[in-house]
Amino acid sequence: MQYELLETATDEAFLKEATDKLEKAISQTLSTTGRCVLGLSGGTTPLPIYKELSKRPLEWQNVWVFLVDDRFVSPDESHSNLRAIKTTLLDKVGHPAEQLIAPDTWQPLPECVHLYDKKLQDLLSKGEPDIAVLGMGEDGHIASLFPPVAPEAIDGEALVVATHNEHVPAPDRISVTLPFLKRVQLPFFFLKGRVKRRVWLKMLKSEMDLSRWPAQAVLGTGRAMVVTGWSPKEVNLSP
Repeated sequence: MQYELLETATDEAFLKEATDKLEKAISQTLSTTGRCVLGLSGGTTPLPIYKELSKRPLEWQNVWVFLVDDRFVSPDESHSNLRAIKTTLLDKVGHPAEQLIAPDTWQPLPECVHLYDKKLQDLLSKGEPDIAVLGMGEDGHIASLFPPVAPEAIDGEALVVATHNEHVPAPDRISVTLPFLKRVQLPFFFLKGRVKRRVWLKMLKSEMDLSRWPAQAVLGTGRAMVVTGWSPKEVNLSP
């Protein structure tokens, strides 16, 4: 698996480098094509990056944003990825509401998944997704694709699936699938901390198993950028 790697040793360096790389990728895409299709994830690691990104000068009127995943909760609840992304980034930069593509969690879950799949199909009809922000959970999940990942999320025509994990807050989720993520031209992985490093190294040393390690599908495209935040004491940890 080939990917570009940038390692940092402090929280400050991680935040700066992650934001710089993401800003540069958006800016270069805008310069090249005049528009950018950007996928955003929720979670504790990317939100500070979004806050910092909101201070950077970018042509947000030419950026279309989609959600990589969300919790099946109302968009005004604290667990909502949509709420977090809007308050940390999109509302701050005046991003056009009509250029935000997100699941409608007011709908019943099957209808929510169906409608979001249709929205992303429409998005892809205009071109491939340019950039997506991803992380990795302590169990190895990316987006809301929890191991063991269902076959329809690994190989199939669906762009969106519903998932469930009773061990996390808001256990019902809506997530894009691996076939969709493999179409992203520049996927970012932002990884931070001792536990994430152990999981990442374990995944790299494992045989290809997309049900257990969905990140392997994205890394297999050869286009991923990985930005890590490991302290100096963590560098020589064994997985």
